[in-house]
Amino acid sequence: MRGALLLTVLSVAPAFAAEPFLTFMSGDREVARIAAWDLRSRKDARVITIPDPFYGRIKRYRAIPLRNLLTNAYGPSWLEDGVGEMFFEALDGYQSHAKVPVLSAEGAMIAFEDVDVPDWEPMPKDKVIPGPFYLVWTGPDQTPAKGFPWPWQIARVRSAIVEDLFPKAVPRNYPLKSRAPAGWAIFRSRCISCHAMNGHGGTVGPDLNEPRGITRYHDKGELKDFIYRASDFRHTKMPDFIDLTPKNLSDLITYFDFMAIQAGTK
Repeated sequence: MRGALLLTVLSVAPAFAAEPFLTFMSGDREVARIAAWDLRSRKDARVITIPDPFYGRIKRYRAIPLRNLLTNAYGPSWLEDGVGEMFFEALDGYQSHAKVPVLSAEGAMIAFEDVDVPDWEPMPKDKVIPGPFYLVWTGPDQTPAKGFPWPWQIARVRSAIVEDLFPKAVPRNYPLKSRAPAGWAIFRSRCISCHAMNGHGGTVGPDLNEPRGITRYHDKGELKDFIYRASDFRHTKMPDFIDLTPKNLSDLITYFDFMAIQAGTK
């Protein structure tokens, strides 16, 4: 699972061999494609100076307002969609997503150039290059910890709804008082960007129900501890989720259990 919006990260890559494109999709249909060189010539392109949480210091980027790009791709009506979401699909399979009201806020910018370091400066922790397209935010409170997505290495932006895009991950026909829906809500917002359920979801981490349900071969107490603070167990790209309460973790395990039973995995 990776910190939790719409557009779309690879191990370190050298300078991009070809001019990259950012593709916009509506469901499975491509509606627009924009090259980095087109962004450089736009009147709304500008240099921004922001504290970047992944570098831990001030960075300067040449960027375009996300709102403008989405309006160019989808038309102004995307702003009126109160339930739709945008997915930001990364080069490594990570799929960050966020609802339209979050993405329409002032401060969301698509960075396409590191002003101070040609071909992008690698991020300190994993030496990842965030280009070719990196969603950043200019507001002081628009941080990952506050629910604003900062996906990097974005290749594609997709307008969709999670339940429509990943129907096999949705619990169905559960008992009236089951906590599976509550667990699904957590998985939907915190886990599906990296993990799949029944083949539907992210591809950065393992599928949690195929070919075998995760609660069928992991002790549930240890599984909760691992989700809560994975860094206590091993070196991993999975972040800690210390904001999840014991009830949240129990609901998540209930969802895993239910999906294993529903799919007949053992």
